[in-house]
Amino acid sequence: METLNDKYRKAVFAVVYAKEGNEFQYLLLERKLHWHGWEFPKGGIDAGEGEEQAVRREVREETGLNIKGKPAKFEIYGKYKYPKILKDRPGIVGQTYSLYAVEVVRGKVKLDSLEHSSYEWMNFKDAFKKLTWKNQKKCLQIVNGWLEGKNFRKIITENGTLILAGKNDETNEQLVAQAGKDEYVFHTAMAGSPFVNIKGRASDEDIREAILLCAKYSRAWKKSHKDVEVHQFKGEDLYKKSGMKAGTFGLKDFKVIKVRKEDIEGFEK
Repeated sequence: METLNDKYRKAVFAVVYAKEGNEFQYLLLERKLHWHGWEFPKGGIDAGEGEEQAVRREVREETGLNIKGKPAKFEIYGKYKYPKILKDRPGIVGQTYSLYAVEVVRGKVKLDSLEHSSYEWMNFKDAFKKLTWKNQKKCLQIVNGWLEGKNFRKIITENGTLILAGKNDETNEQLVAQAGKDEYVFHTAMAGSPFVNIKGRASDEDIREAILLCAKYSRAWKKSHKDVEVHQFKGEDLYKKSGMKAGTFGLKDFKVIKVRKEDIEGFEK
């Protein structure tokens, strides 16, 4: 049970990746300090240090790799308790974190031998299976979706939230595959629209923009230029049966939203 007196260490998550051809490879580290399992680089923010400084320092200390360009920040935050009380962090019950993605020049990884025993480079699917904690799995999904965004329509809302939309049957398949179970997904009642996915937590305004994006690029809108019916659901509500065509899915549950013609006309993104 959490109390008002619980103290949390401020930290950063750094999903480290390198591009190889058309594929992204992610660096995972095998943890041995405090617990055993697999993670990506992360660490606390030192006194007088900004978040980006902490990201750069942690990546350098834990991997020895050179960062390419500026770390990408996501408006994704979280908090978790340690599985047990840590002797070297008295009075601290857990960590808060903010999410960053860091591209590196792939080379020899120099581990911090106090914290990690080994490392592996993996594609998204293998890295997702390998990670120990659910919060890191979710963060990897978000970063991978952002990196794969070249295959999707992509907008950033005023809140800084990333929204992805498919362009055709193939990219609709890819979009559904990367959507988190608890993330919102949208599609029109009529066939022939992009699947649209909000990455991470969604505000009412984020949902509104996602609905309008879905309607704006739908076959229903292009054919009639009338009000469009959009279905709102979550990633866990989608299923795929054998024999279903590419870009086609079944739904277990959804909410029906009627999008007005004048709102679609006024949507500029």
